[in-house]
Amino acid sequence: MDIQLSAEQRAFRESCGKLAADLAARWHLGRGPHDVASAVPDEAAWSRVAEAGWLALRLREENGGAGASVVDVTVLVEQLGYHAVAAPVLGTVIAAEQLQTWQAPPGLLQEIAEGAVRVAPALDRDLTGFAGTAAEALAWDAAGAEMAVIPTSGAVHGLGGPLPFTDLTREVRPLDGRPVDPSSLTLTAPGDDAAARLDAFALSLLTADLLGTMQSALDAALDHARTRVQFGAPIGSFQAVQQLLADSHVLVEATRSASYYAAWAADALDGRAASRAARTAKAFASRSAVEVCENAVQVFGGIGMTWEAPAHVRLRRAHADRRVLGDEHHHQGVIADTEFSGPADAGRAEADPSRS
Repeated sequence: MDIQLSAEQRAFRESCGKLAADLAARWHLGRGPHDVASAVPDEAAWSRVAEAGWLALRLREENGGAGASVVDVTVLVEQLGYHAVAAPVLGTVIAAEQLQTWQAPPGLLQEIAEGAVRVAPALDRDLTGFAGTAAEALAWDAAGAEMAVIPTSGAVHGLGGPLPFTDLTREVRPLDGRPVDPSSLTLTAPGDDAAARLDAFALSLLTADLLGTMQSALDAALDHARTRVQFGAPIGSFQAVQQLLADSHVLVEATRSASYYAAWAADALDGRAASRAARTAKAFASRSAVEVCENAVQVFGGIGMTWEAPAHVRLRRAHADRRVLGDEHHHQGVIADTEFSGPADAGRAEADPSRS
C-alpha cells in the first residue's frame, strides 16, 4: 500500500478543488440561508459536473464510466466537503454505485453518468442505512433529483418536496409513495462480498466528506486566529486558542489516515475487511469532525454562529454527515458485536439490518 497520493491523483485533486470552489462561489456562506437554498445546480452547472466526469468516475467502462478506484473518488469528495458544495454529487455517486452493484441496466447508468438522469439514494427514516422499502424512506442529498431507487423492490420512486434538515447544503426529500414504472427496472441482488463492498464504498465517501469539512473549518479558524486582534495581539498568540487549533490539527490528520486506508481497503481487501476499515474510519471521523468544527466556532467567537462567518454551516454539515449511514456509536456497536462475539453471534450481527 502506497500511503501517499500519486502525481495524477494530486493533479486531479487540484482540478476538483477549482471546480468545487467555482460551484461554491455561486452563493456566499456569509449572506444567509436563502443563498444556500438557491444553490441547487441549474442545468448549466450540472452539465459542468457531468462534463468533468465526476458522475461517471466510479462506474465501470461498460456502464459509461471511468472505472476509477475508491481512492480517486475520495479525492473528489474531500474537495466537495472542503468547499461545502451544495450540488448533490455525493448522493448521485452513491446511488449510482448502489445501482451498479445491483446490476442495473447499462443504459440507466450511462444516463446518470451523463447527467441526463438525477437519482438520489433512498435511506431509512433515521438515515442510518439504505432503505429496504418505500415506507418511511427518505431521499438524501436529493437536490434536483428526479427519483430514488430501492433495489430490494426494484421500484423507481418519485420524490416530494424538501424537508427541513440540519445540513443547509443538502436536501432531504420524502418518497412520494408512487412507484414510477417499476417494471422497467430489473435488478439482481449482490452477494455478501459485493454488498459489504458497497457499504464500505458509501462509508468511505462520507468519511472523505467529513475530512474535507473539518479541514476547511480548521483552515478558516487558523486564518481568523492570525488576523483577529484582541488586547493588542492576534488571538492566535493566546495559548488557549493554540491548544484548540493544535488538537484540531491532530484530529484532521488522524482522520486523513483513516479515510485513505478505508478507501484503499474498499478495493484491495475482501468485503468483510473493507467494511470493518470503513466502519472504523466513519466512527472516528464522525466524532472528530464535529469536535473540530465546534473548535472552529469557538475560535471565531460570537460570529461563529452568525451569518458573518460560515463556521456554523460547516458544523451543520459535520453533524448531518455524522448521522448518515450511522454515527460512531452505531459502528462501534457493530464492530464490537463482530469482533468480540463468537462466530454464531458475529454472523447474526452482520445479518441484523438494524446493525448495518
